[in-house]
This record gives sequence, structure tokens and C-alpha cells, in this order.
Amino acid sequence: MDKYKVKSIILITGILTIAVFSWRITKVPSVMVMVVFILAARNVNFDKIIKCYFNVNFLMILLISLYAVAGVIKNLAYSRQGIYRFSLGVDYPTDYAAYIFYLLLAYTYLNYRRLKTAHYIVFIAISISLYFITNARLDVISILLIIPVVLISKRAENKANRISRIVASNYWSLSVILPYVYFLFTYYFNEASKWFVKLNTLLSGRLAYGHKALEIYPIKLISQHVKEQGWGGIAGAAVFHGDQSKYFFIDSSYIRLLVIYGLVLTAFFVIVSVTISLRETIKHSYLLPSIILLMTVSCLIDQHLMEITFNPFLLAFLANTTSETKIIKQGVKHGKTE
Repeated sequence: MDKYKVKSIILITGILTIAVFSWRITKVPSVMVMVVFILAARNVNFDKIIKCYFNVNFLMILLISLYAVAGVIKNLAYSRQGIYRFSLGVDYPTDYAAYIFYLLLAYTYLNYRRLKTAHYIVFIAISISLYFITNARLDVISILLIIPVVLISKRAENKANRISRIVASNYWSLSVILPYVYFLFTYYFNEASKWFVKLNTLLSGRLAYGHKALEIYPIKLISQHVKEQGWGGIAGAAVFHGDQSKYFFIDSSYIRLLVIYGLVLTAFFVIVSVTISLRETIKHSYLLPSIILLMTVSCLIDQHLMEITFNPFLLAFLANTTSETKIIKQGVKHGKTE
């Protein structure tokens, strides 16, 4: 059993109270579940967490895909500009692509030292396949971004590569800068501006819906209930193929945090992301900062930041991020293990 000091117990109780309060108001349990997992991961070896996540989700997505293709469960189909998009057994095509993206992030974390050109070629092949199956442009781009971001982080570990080290050492700052810039774009969105309209089109209307949310629902300190209607699931597919004017969904994780969960929880999740990234950067370890950066880019547009079924990387906040290999080496050095 974990042991806590009185101050820690008070702090944890306060955080859990806010998380539960948020769940009861918003009617959405994902943030509460994520907060509980973050707190529960204290001092747990993070490698084991990611291994467990990868094994469970890989098996899950494999079986669901097979069942969907075999017709055992529904394979919901959508179309965009004449292009068919398939969800392969999950709620929506972009959700399926997001599962693959986070699985590849987990694979990258677990096999960081062993990644070679062949792995990157497989990543590219997976992204191309996803594009034709789901037409999920964000996740395709996010998967492709894994390659340069990770290559820079690997080069940065060698002091001789000064430019790569400077770039990788600043990954952490983008966890704040990118969400802030995206918020400004959303807040100041103007349909009269051709530039904004073009950007909104590239983002599949997400700026307009985010701006609408900020207009309808004032940002609160804690949380508020927001009525949404997405296109995911059987009910959502019926709306997609019927009256599309009913659609209203806040896709961006950071706009969702602000509008639905309030300033306190927004600050909490941003601090968690920045702390993970900055702490590893100070140790000149650039793997987690790379993953947090890629996660941030994806979550600017997708809503999966606070969903434990997609994103396990926030658990690194309190977990032990020292790799098992380093733990063994440290034990040998100090005569604590063979």
C-alpha cells in the first residue's frame, strides 16, 4: 500500500474531489478516470505501464478489426467529398486512427533504442493504409511526424549534435505554446476572413465549432454540462446520414478542457504535460518530450488527451520513468543486484 504524508493526502483528496465533482456535472467520466490513474501510477515503473497498455490495446484493436471485417460487429461507414471512410468496429474512423497513432507512440517508447529505417518504413506504410481506410488526415500526419521528431531526439542525445539538442530541448515549451496559439485561432475565428475560412476547412470545421462553443458556454472555474451531438456510434451515424444540422462537437482536447472542464482542470493537465516533458529534458532524455509533443499536436484537433483508453502517457507524471535497464545498471553499480 502507498504511504502518504498528511499534506499529500489533503492534496490528493482535493484533486479527486474536483475530478469527481467534474464528472457529476459534465456527465462524462473520462477526466475523473484519467486523474485516478495518474495518481495511482505513483512510483510504478512506467515501462510496465506502457507494456500493459500496448499488449491490451493491440489485442483489442486487432480483434475488433477482424470482427468488423467478418461482419460480427458493425463497421460504420461515412463519406467525405465522395471518399468512403470506415471505422472498423469502433465509434468513428478518426477514433480508429487515433488508436493506431497511440499504439505506435507506445511501440516507439518501448523500442526507442532499436528503431531503424525498417521501422520507419512500416510507420509510413501504416499511415498510408490508414489514409485509405479512415481518411483521418490528422492521425496520418501525426504518425508521419513520429519519424522526424524521434530522429531529432535520438541525435540530441549526442552532445556533438548541437542543433538537434537545441531543438529537442525545446520540445517541452510547445506543450504550452501550441495549445495557446490554437486557442487564439479558435477565439478570434472570423467567417469573414478568407484565411480563417481556409484554415477552418483544412481542420474540418473544428475552428468554427470551437468558436461557437466559446460563444455559447462561458469558461468556468470548474466544470459545466455541454450538450453535444457527434457522428460516432450508431446514433451518431444516424445523424450523419440524416439531419447533419444537429451536429455539434468540440474536437480539440484543449478547447474541450476549457469549455467543459474549466480553468482548474485545464491548468492541471497542461502542468502535467509540461512537467513530464521538462523533467525528462533536464535529464537530457528526449524520448518522453518527443512523445508529449506528438501527443500535443494530435490533441490540438482530437479529443483524446484525457481518455485513458487512448492516451497512457500522462501517467508518467508520478510514475517511475527510469527504464528497467537503467534500474538494473544502477543496482549493479551500488551492489544491490546481480
